[in-house]
Order: sequence, then structure tokens, then C-alpha cells
Amino acid sequence: MRRDIRKVLGGLVFAGSTSLLTVVGSAASADQMASLRITIGEAVQDMKLAHEAIPYGVPESYSWQARPVIDAGNRPPPNFRAITGWGQIFSANGTAPVHLNVSLRNLRTYVLLTSGDLELIQSSSSFDGGQFNTDYKNNINTPAEIVSDADGNSSVTPNPFAAFHFWPAAGKVKFEPREVRGIIVTVEARINPKNGQTDADVNKKLVLSVGADYWLGTDSRWDNYRTNVGVALGRFRYVSTEWKCFTMTTITGDDSSILATKILC
Repeated sequence: MRRDIRKVLGGLVFAGSTSLLTVVGSAASADQMASLRITIGEAVQDMKLAHEAIPYGVPESYSWQARPVIDAGNRPPPNFRAITGWGQIFSANGTAPVHLNVSLRNLRTYVLLTSGDLELIQSSSSFDGGQFNTDYKNNINTPAEIVSDADGNSSVTPNPFAAFHFWPAAGKVKFEPREVRGIIVTVEARINPKNGQTDADVNKKLVLSVGADYWLGTDSRWDNYRTNVGVALGRFRYVSTEWKCFTMTTITGDDSSILATKILC
């Protein structure tokens, strides 16, 4: 018998149908009403496409330089008990360097469990991060000035010659590695143009992708990839002046009810 996804999380019902998320028990929050919605199938499809633009400074030898990649995927190391979603912003290769302010909100990490339930385990609009060398070698980075805007979203101006790498300020979250059937990460972003800047000044300048890492524990620190392993990296897409949803998933194909399920970005 086909099992529909149905999991009540924070007052939301994730149903295995094409209907929008249903709010139960209370009125929808402003965050939930403002958030974009996508289907899991849309995230799956995006993993099959090349990046909209090559991220500046990423070596051609890197597996994720030109398209999304699945690393550990749905096979976390058995002794790893934590996970976090993350994002990164690069200048689009071939564009003139420009300093643009970007707003970020609603980074969410979902786990599709072996039981068929979809679980939201991480949700944040407050981020930590840094300006990293574009090849990420030796984890070299400098601090990034991340501020909170009037709407509670995070705002940052990425260094056009660096990779702005960000993750939820609350840190990593626990998960059960034996129950992973799929991972989904989403975030919303937009560019905030300065007075006098036109669309031509800001469009097709920055690209963003999201991904996730498995970690030994919620208190683990980076130790040259001995304490963490990549889950997957999603498609780089252009950031524009309108809110846009960016996704990553390790789900490569599933029954129609799962692919049609709508989730909050």
C-alpha cells in the first residue's frame, strides 16, 4: 500500500498531495505566510541541472564547480549524530566585481525518514558565517558582518572575491543516521539594491547554493574533515531582487506522492 507523507510539525501538516501546507490548531505565523513553497519534485529536478553560472574562483577539478553533487547522501557515517544545512554566495564567474547587499531567511533542513514521514529538524533566519577563500583550502576565512534587518532576516554584503559561507546561528542539530531516506535543505534570498542601482547593476551578479554536512556531534569543531562529511551541494542559481527559493536534496527519485509534496522553503 502506498504511504502518504503526513507529519505534523509546528502546527503544519505535510501531506502527500499537491495541496498547499495546511495550518492546524492556530493561525499561520507571518513567517509561514510570507515563505515561498515548492514541491520536493522541484528540488529533485534542480539537482539534475547544471549551475546557472559558474561560481567565481572554484577550481575546475572540484566536483561541484559546474553542477550539483551528492557526496555522503543518504549514507551518513554510523557514528555521526548531527547535521546542519548551510549556504554559500559567490560572484558569478566572468562578472565585474560588485558589492551587493543580500537578505537571507528561512534556512530549513528536512529529513525524509525511512518510515515515510517528513521531519523538519532545523529552521532559522539568523546566521553565522564568514568570507572564505573560494577554494575553501585549509578553511581560511575572515569574519563577515551579518546584521538583522527590521523583519528579523539576516543581511550581509558578500566580498565579491570570496565565498560567503553561512549556517544557522543556533548550530547543528541531532538526527538518527539509521532513519535517513532523504535530506532536503532550502533557503530564501534576495538582493537589496542601493538607491540608483538598476536591475542591470545587480542581476546575474551573484549565485547562491545550499547544502548540508553530517557531523560527529552538535559540539564538534572543524578538524580537516575528520569531524564532518558533506551530504550534498545544490545547484547555484542567480540571486535577484525578488525573494527566491534555493534548494538541495539527496532524494533522487521516489513515488509520485513524495515528489508532489509541497513544503515551505
